[in-house]
Amino acid sequence: ACRQLLYEETQSSVYKDAVVEYLTTWLPGGTLTYTPCGLAWRSKWGSLREAANNAFIALVAAESGIESDKYRKWAVEQINYILGDNPHDGGCFSYQVGYGTKYPLHPHHRGSSCPDRPAPCDWNNFNSAAPNPQVLVGALVGGPDENDIYQDKRDDYVTNEVATDYNAGFQGALAAIIHLQSKSLLPVTNNKCPCTAA
Repeated sequence: ACRQLLYEETQSSVYKDAVVEYLTTWLPGGTLTYTPCGLAWRSKWGSLREAANNAFIALVAAESGIESDKYRKWAVEQINYILGDNPHDGGCFSYQVGYGTKYPLHPHHRGSSCPDRPAPCDWNNFNSAAPNPQVLVGALVGGPDENDIYQDKRDDYVTNEVATDYNAGFQGALAAIIHLQSKSLLPVTNNKCPCTAA
């Protein structure tokens, strides 16, 4: 991200080449694992955070004229995966809490798992199988493993945690996609597990 900002400021090929080299590792054919349904998967802890943050970097790079078509297509496909182009729960599952009809109901978040006051917030609430009483609308959970497998379990802080750094790049990527849509520049995508809900 820093090299992208330096490229925008200086237009130096040194920084542009660094951005291209970095994003090449993320795109198909690079050094990262891809899940069967097309998520660029770097690690089990916050896999969607990594994909969303790098989708945002790719969209910023594309906006500055670097590999625009390729980076836009890849980034939109990553965000599409997060928002429903994935196989979880029969497909069309959004990893963003509160988006769509199928989304995480048990994110690992203390405040979300507590009932309204004056009821106590204790381990009984945390260990409950019921959905979280407070819906964290907009929160992005950690995400699936390298095989697209995800469990919506409150005690799984590796794949079901929510955090501001999970949402930062994700929100930036969403804003960039809305910008592309407003300019009729949305790329044609080829997600491997498209949501086919009516």
